[in-house]
Amino acid sequence: MKAHTAVLHINSKNPMEVAQLGSKVSTGMAANKAVFVNPDPTLEVLDPEKEKLNKLLSEKDGSKVKNQEIKDQAAVVFALIKSELAYVNKVAQGDKMLILLSGFDCNNDPAMRNIPGKALIKRVEDGNLSCSAKIYVEALADADRYKVEITTTPTDPKSWKTVLDYGALNKIEIRDLARGEEIYIRVSGGNTLGWGIPSEQVSFIPR
Repeated sequence: MKAHTAVLHINSKNPMEVAQLGSKVSTGMAANKAVFVNPDPTLEVLDPEKEKLNKLLSEKDGSKVKNQEIKDQAAVVFALIKSELAYVNKVAQGDKMLILLSGFDCNNDPAMRNIPGKALIKRVEDGNLSCSAKIYVEALADADRYKVEITTTPTDPKSWKTVLDYGALNKIEIRDLARGEEIYIRVSGGNTLGWGIPSEQVSFIPR
């Protein structure tokens, strides 16, 4: 099945382009709140970082210190834009007009996509907060989102509970787990066509 996708035609090494796209996306999302109801990240998060980058660019003096500050802030804004891109693709579901409303560019021709194959968990580690877990997954072709399910009774198919239903590959972290209680985790890759086959379960004990 063919579907349109929001795309990035920039990278974090060009701070001016990052700032321009950040402004374009912020404007598009703000003007279409009825469509983009719960942006991720929110504009309250994106806008201050974007303005900080714009301020640094306006103060650029050619010094190594200032150039490094601009480079670092461009990386922050670029990471937020990438997360927003995933959110827009989730909402748009391949609809070109909705993608363009967001401020992002759209691929010129709809691409052929398949439901992703079986996911593979590489490892699970303690997350940034207590009682959280960071999950590392092998990237799947055609996947633009990852779903995490957990259970304490893996032999009961009905016990699996979704705790993250739209995670980016580099942001698969689950929180508010019960300390010391062994859980079982599985991950699925998905796109606008649906979810692929869940990974093999991995056990983890939150600390």
